[in-house]
Amino acid sequence: MLEKPAQAAQYRDLAGRLKTYLAGTLHCDVRLERWDGAGRLPAFLSRRYGYYTGTFKALQCLFAIDLSEAEVTPAELGKHIAAIARQFEGPIVYAATHLNATRRSRLVAAGIPFAVPGNQLYLPQLAMDLREHFRSRPLRKAEQLSPIAQALLFYGILFKNEPRFDRSNRNPTRLAEGLAYSAMSVGRAFDELAAAGLATVEKRGRSKTINFDADGRLIIDRARMLLRNPVRSRRYVDSPLKIPRIKIAGETALANLTGLSPPRLPTYALHADDWADVSSARDVVNVDDPQEANCVLELWYYNPAVLSEYATVDPLSLYAQFWDDPNERLAEAAGEALEHVPW
Repeated sequence: MLEKPAQAAQYRDLAGRLKTYLAGTLHCDVRLERWDGAGRLPAFLSRRYGYYTGTFKALQCLFAIDLSEAEVTPAELGKHIAAIARQFEGPIVYAATHLNATRRSRLVAAGIPFAVPGNQLYLPQLAMDLREHFRSRPLRKAEQLSPIAQALLFYGILFKNEPRFDRSNRNPTRLAEGLAYSAMSVGRAFDELAAAGLATVEKRGRSKTINFDADGRLIIDRARMLLRNPVRSRRYVDSPLKIPRIKIAGETALANLTGLSPPRLPTYALHADDWADVSSARDVVNVDDPQEANCVLELWYYNPAVLSEYATVDPLSLYAQFWDDPNERLAEAAGEALEHVPW
């Protein structure tokens, strides 16, 4: 691979910072050396990246250092890695000077290892470090937020400037009224969000108040890996839907909020707990064949109506549903939907 002196110096500089970061993050000795196999790669790959092998904790990786200003999509990067893997046995790690939150999340969803010296490291074969300079505390390891905790988190962000979420209303009893949960359940959600580093809880005697002190965008970035897809199940329905408080949802809602094309069947959302009453009392016909349906009904873990006063479901729940979707156009639309959040 032929490189200009300035480009070679940039690769060496990033490789040096990468070595220091790996050693400090993984607490071990790290050897990083220029890889001599780049000449065996297709020309476009040898020009696109600088290659260094890294050895630590008995694991040998190949770092593909990207200095290009032209972003590569996860799908394209997956193809690049597959081609490089024909010449290197071991994990191949994408390395760059910067990754924004959306690209980082999509790489994690695609299972592609990556490293940004000083900021982020994702090595599923060995370790994960998604710390950022602006984080005040590490997140508790967890799989997903509970439905009530996620509903409370979104409620606090969406309505933070409204009287329903002023300081006098941030206790379990008052919030239980708005969220349609018991005060005890809301109190447990307080503790869950505090333990995950997404909120602070102020206790005075037997009472407690929840606060979301950080900017809403930052909170969602912190919570991303814990977000739950709100959809519990789906029903194909062949009947007029005249259900009180039902919301436009799914890809139909994304199309309403973004430039996405709408799906063939409109999609709506309803709390799963309401399905039995709705299906029996309103003669809603559940069909097995999608071709016989006139809409899709999503049954949610929590009530979509409490988070939105509009015809569509709230944009934060849409983001939770689609941010890591393997369909890139849906994942991108989910990010665009966040522009409708009153941060």
